[in-house]
Amino acid sequence: MIRTIFGKILTTVIIVLVISFIITGFLMNVGLHRMVTEEKAFQLESISDKVITALDSLLKSKQAGSLILFNSYIQALAADSNSLIWIARDDGTIFIYSSIPEYLKDKLEVSPEGWPRLPDERQYGEALEKFSSGDFYGLFKGTGVQWLTMSQKFQLSMDTDVEGLVLIHTQIPTIYKIKTSILLIFVISCSISTLIALLLVAVLTKKTVRPLNQMKTTARRVASGEFTERIAVKGEDEIAELTESFNHMIMALESSEKVRRDFIGNVSHELRTPITTIKGFVEGILDGVIPEDRQKEYLSIVRDEVRRMQNLVNDLLDMAKMQAGEVSLKLSHFDMNELVRRSVISLQQLFIEKNLELKADFETERMFVYADRDAIQRVLINLLHNAIKFTPERGEIRVRTYLEKDRAFISVEDTGKGIAQDEIPYIFDRFYKTDKSRSADRTGVGLGLAIARNIIVSHNETIKVESEEGHGTKFIFTLRSSSKV
Repeated sequence: MIRTIFGKILTTVIIVLVISFIITGFLMNVGLHRMVTEEKAFQLESISDKVITALDSLLKSKQAGSLILFNSYIQALAADSNSLIWIARDDGTIFIYSSIPEYLKDKLEVSPEGWPRLPDERQYGEALEKFSSGDFYGLFKGTGVQWLTMSQKFQLSMDTDVEGLVLIHTQIPTIYKIKTSILLIFVISCSISTLIALLLVAVLTKKTVRPLNQMKTTARRVASGEFTERIAVKGEDEIAELTESFNHMIMALESSEKVRRDFIGNVSHELRTPITTIKGFVEGILDGVIPEDRQKEYLSIVRDEVRRMQNLVNDLLDMAKMQAGEVSLKLSHFDMNELVRRSVISLQQLFIEKNLELKADFETERMFVYADRDAIQRVLINLLHNAIKFTPERGEIRVRTYLEKDRAFISVEDTGKGIAQDEIPYIFDRFYKTDKSRSADRTGVGLGLAIARNIIVSHNETIKVESEEGHGTKFIFTLRSSSKV
């Protein structure tokens, strides 16, 4: 079984060429047979007309030696056409002929005059066809070749009417000689063309398969965890586009692998810290190290750490459900401005702790949207919480809502340190954190923005980020506006 692409393409091309040449050869053979046969028939018919005309001149001529000249004439015609020319009477008696081969003399009868005579009435009777092929009703049987015979009756008016039959026999292999020569040239041409075609196909296939083999080798290395290799892109065809896409895929896998490793590190860190804290406090209480009057205080810390782990697990589960499409939206009409107020109130304590100033810029007093209220509130809280974490003390956070055509725009802007340009494309990726040192982001694992994006995308809307390092960050998302008042 042929498994390689090169072998399959080469085999397919060979099969196509062979089938094409067979069909072409068959059609050419049929066409040449018809053409050569028709041409030969026309030639024999022309010779027959010449013989009858010469015979008419012979009968009208009274000069001595005319018969000798006539015999010489038909012998010359027979030699030129490589055929046998016989002139017979109605009873089959051959009274003039160019020649009679020795192998035919025993098959011919002898007339009372001593002339050769056709033995079968079908060979000269009324039922005789103008053209016939084969052994001429057994006359040429045993010669080993097929014959083509043309017969033409004539009636010449002299002192008395002279009637008879002109028979011209020629061997079919002679007819096919030209056809065979043409077919031989065709076969040679096809063979040369096939070799050239196969050479070109081999070169082109090798050129096409080479990057595919490189992709196969690179894919194995990527599967083993190596993401450094890239394939050189050559040309602008489909293979080049595939190669470029393959390189992009490697970069995406490399990025995903980096995110995965960071996620494992983040989650491990986030879980290790509370678990260590919980273990230490619980062991301290059980061992009596922690005084009884302070146990309640430490148990509160344990509770907060458990709650933190619980939130982490819930976020992971919610993210998995969103990606699996298991979360259905509960769409309704509600006032977006009112939802912003409620979200800010729920985070009021965090604003107070960092002494942050909040500015709300509403284009209209009320702005209704059609969306899932609870899901959008989660987006707002995630964005506001993110802004609070990365805005320094006494900083400013601005929330703005406005309408453009049939879309409501909501933006959350802070005066934090901003995001580096090379990190912006990954900001919505799962588990991605811009603060690698965790100096500012000690509570999150990089799921908030990913969840927010999934919620907005599930509404068939968009969310984007605008940021410049050192000048803060702005998140903007859209929702379908509603005319409800």
